[in-house]
Amino acid sequence: MIYSQFQQSPFQTRFSGARGWMAFAIGLAVITLTLIALPFVLLIGAISFILLSLFGRIFMKRQLARFRQQQAQAGQAKQESGFYQSDSAQDQGPFQEARFGTERHQAKPHQGRTFEHDPS
Repeated sequence: MIYSQFQQSPFQTRFSGARGWMAFAIGLAVITLTLIALPFVLLIGAISFILLSLFGRIFMKRQLARFRQQQAQAGQAKQESGFYQSDSAQDQGPFQEARFGTERHQAKPHQGRTFEHDPS
């Protein structure tokens, strides 16, 4: 008969019996564990991000203080040795704030065109 292939679903024999129930149980367990574990994963991620940002700031402050101390010691050693440079930017060392500029850049006036609204 030509319609015999539509009498039964091909999935009926494929997922039946113990194999089908096992696949269903495994899928249900994975979904349940995911939904239970997801809030804890997000919570641990948020806590670790906060701790990393706090300790990162403390670590960077210590490193910056150590760096500035080394720069100051290098500047004192340069002055004690009697070696003076004529360039004031080079005298401060390559990584001092004054070399990069501490003043804010002056904002240029707006150079674009402004159109007034004409209600007529």
